[in-house]
Amino acid sequence: MLSTAIFGLGNWGQTLVRSVHEKSDKIKIAHMVTRNPSKYTDFVDHTGIPISNDYAEVLKRDDIEAVIIATGHSVHGEQVEQAAAAGKHVFCEKPFTLNKESALAAIEACNKADVKLSVAFNRRFNPALVKMRDMIETGELGTVLHVEGAHSGHAGYDQREGWRSTREENPAGVMCGKGMHVLDLMLMAAGHLKTLDAFSETRILETDRDDCTGLNMRFRGGATGTLSCIAVTANYWRFHVAGTEGWAEMRGESTLATCKLRQQPEITEFTDFDIERAELDGFADYVLNDTPYPVPIEDVVHGVEILEATVASAEKKQTIMFD
Repeated sequence: MLSTAIFGLGNWGQTLVRSVHEKSDKIKIAHMVTRNPSKYTDFVDHTGIPISNDYAEVLKRDDIEAVIIATGHSVHGEQVEQAAAAGKHVFCEKPFTLNKESALAAIEACNKADVKLSVAFNRRFNPALVKMRDMIETGELGTVLHVEGAHSGHAGYDQREGWRSTREENPAGVMCGKGMHVLDLMLMAAGHLKTLDAFSETRILETDRDDCTGLNMRFRGGATGTLSCIAVTANYWRFHVAGTEGWAEMRGESTLATCKLRQQPEITEFTDFDIERAELDGFADYVLNDTPYPVPIEDVVHGVEILEATVASAEKKQTIMFD
């Protein structure tokens, strides 16, 4: 079993702890680190997991083999480098970093230290997505022509204060917290980008954070794509892939709709899965057994590059070309 420490204990950090605590036979969270441990007395009492506020001290511990980074977006790169320097394997929440330079530096640190790195794009573990990926890879959908998706919700209303409400931590609005998930699946389905046109603006909220973001994309392989991320609406998730032999569409987290050429659509419902546990178990398998983790680092870096380009395209109102 992989012994880990988690850094960051906000709502999402606690979700990750709950997903594996006393449930997984592959990974154990042995310590929790947060800036204000006194805020989490009830959670500590409930889990029985020790807590402290000293990141550097925990990295010195021989019994901690890996770290889970669930802190603010802007510190991910630095914390990954620190963990790698201490010889710890790293599981990092998305977005991996907020700029390509930081992403490459963090990856280089992990390579130099010979530690393994995984980034938390948990939808790749969703059974509906696994089925869709198989349809793409086996050619069942034919040549991919177009991808489109949306990941929206009411986060803007709920996060009016704190680090998630700032443009510094969340450039391009909920692209960081939500849209990056759909973008990652688009890269899986259609490859890397050739061009990008984006808009991102604040229409409703009186904060520094954008609440409406949209992307129009052309991929190197010829496919086109659209993505929308709205922070001030009801929860909504959709990912659609159209090919020359049919289409497939995730509707929410558990429904997969598919349609073959000249046939009627079919609906499949998936139940009893926990993608947070699956991704952490997958990280443990990668570290302990060298089982491939299903999120290529090349896609992670390109995703960060696209996040930067989204901001640039929206600010300059121009098309961004990728090398």
